[in-house]
Amino acid sequence: MVAAAITGFGSAFPNHLIDQQEAWEKFFANHYADVPVAEKVWNAAGVATRHGVIDPTHEDISLWSTEERMQRFMQEALPLGASAIQDSLRQAGVAPADVDLLTAVSCTGYATPGIDILLARDLGMPSSTERVHVGHMGCYAAIPALGLVQDAAVARGKVGVLLCLELTSLHVQPATDEIGQVVAHALFADAAAAITVEPGARGLEVVDVIARTDANEADKMTWDVTDHGFRMELSPQVPDVLGRHVHDVVSDLLSRHQLRTQDVRAWAVHPGGAEDSRRGRPAARANG
Repeated sequence: MVAAAITGFGSAFPNHLIDQQEAWEKFFANHYADVPVAEKVWNAAGVATRHGVIDPTHEDISLWSTEERMQRFMQEALPLGASAIQDSLRQAGVAPADVDLLTAVSCTGYATPGIDILLARDLGMPSSTERVHVGHMGCYAAIPALGLVQDAAVARGKVGVLLCLELTSLHVQPATDEIGQVVAHALFADAAAAITVEPGARGLEVVDVIARTDANEADKMTWDVTDHGFRMELSPQVPDVLGRHVHDVVSDLLSRHQLRTQDVRAWAVHPGGAEDSRRGRPAARANG
């Protein structure tokens, strides 16, 4: 069977590099003045600097309408996405004209025509390039999207590009006394990342993808569309829910290939914040 391999990687970041402490002192301290433990939660996030298309110390968008935020998303997303894709294609040695499938992932902005069709046009991909948009699935969307481009490479011999692009700084919410909003705004930032996946090529082979959904806990992490952008609810119970499932999921994935956890030499883990080494949990959880 022909394998799918990641042959190129690219990333792009907004120009604003925001200092976490400065952001707190100049904006969020006042924004969350009604949350007594807000500063403690903010500092526990473990973030020193972040990139954002919006710097809250210079531009307060907390009362912007969703329409205004979506318009700004398209302005900022296209150059970032193009840069990440171009870097990925360059590293892979693949021309835009040879891309068969472009998959764009984002839960922070939408429009029609979307970034998938506009980026394909601007980068010179052919009209026959298939386009897929994966939206409103959060960080997890990268996994099913990777499975999609893998399947296209293995089953149909397609050269795919996967772009993940999130601009969370566009969704600063109106002032509130809810601690969950402090956690959300303390953790997330903006970036674009892209990979090129080719069939039968040399590179980082995509071997398998696995999923486990606990629908009974769906209310623990939400991302609601409101009149003032998108609003996240992030329960402090999320690490506990993940902890109940992660061992079985990893074991199931490895056992498919006659492997055990002891056989794995390195792990890449997507955390929800800085780890509290005493408890093995994200620091935001320990203080949330």
